Amino acid sequence: MNQQQTEFVATAKITPEAQNIILRSSSMLDMVNSYGEIDSPDLAETVNTDLQQIKAAGKKIDEIRKSIVKPLDEARANAQAFFVPAIEALKSAETHCKNLLINWNEKVEAERREAERRRQETERRARQEAETRAAAERAKAEEMAREERRKAEEAEVARQKAVAEGNVKAATKAAAEAAIAQERARTVVNNAEAKISNDEASAPVLVAAQAPTPQTKGLSVRTKWKSRTLSKTELIKAAAADPQYEAMLLVNEKAADAAATAFKKDFNIPGLEAYEERIAVSRAA
Repeated sequence: MNQQQTEFVATAKITPEAQNIILRSSSMLDMVNSYGEIDSPDLAETVNTDLQQIKAAGKKIDEIRKSIVKPLDEARANAQAFFVPAIEALKSAETHCKNLLINWNEKVEAERREAERRRQETERRARQEAETRAAAERAKAEEMAREERRKAEEAEVARQKAVAEGNVKAATKAAAEAAIAQERARTVVNNAEAKISNDEASAPVLVAAQAPTPQTKGLSVRTKWKSRTLSKTELIKAAAADPQYEAMLLVNEKAADAAATAFKKDFNIPGLEAYEERIAVSRAA
């Protein structure tokens, strides 16, 4: 494929006239700096004549400057314009790719959060069901233990009666039955707690949801907080109430100067004032 070569060339030449004016500018400054206060019409006329010569020299050197700088500026502008379409296209392509990847990352993160929510919900239900089963096991064990303790109490009553009657054989039998019933009560409760512990230990462990490993090497997404104006009136009120917000208010100096020029002494805007700035105006010689 043939590619055309593009060149941007500009030359600048400082003429002897321009060099002379540049050298004279320093001497002109030294000359006017040597003047004290104007105390006579003759000195005033001298200063005015110098001012006209200074303005004429300034005008001339500015013309020379423009003649030199113009082709340089044009060459620079042409070079800038040459690259702008490619730069803008690449910026747009970069932005589009980044937006696609941001959307993808947000989708992956949303899926991870949903998976984590489901995991937590499953864990909550499993924990609730386990607690319900444990409560039922304990209630059943306690009911059986109460029955065994009741039997132990009846056997103890029978033992005491047998002892009172002097019936050793019956008293021994009743004592054994009471001991067996008490042991059964303890065993029922212990077995129930052991079963609950075993169920808890054997419950499946739910691992937290993990985001898939990104396949976009070299890309990271950072969060940057920014602000936008919703109500300028509310911002002004906030700045009036709290000086720390004044830095967020930008005064339009150009509009304020235009108002001062229009109203002059009648200028009356809270927080601003109009003042006169005197500027000497002289025609070049």
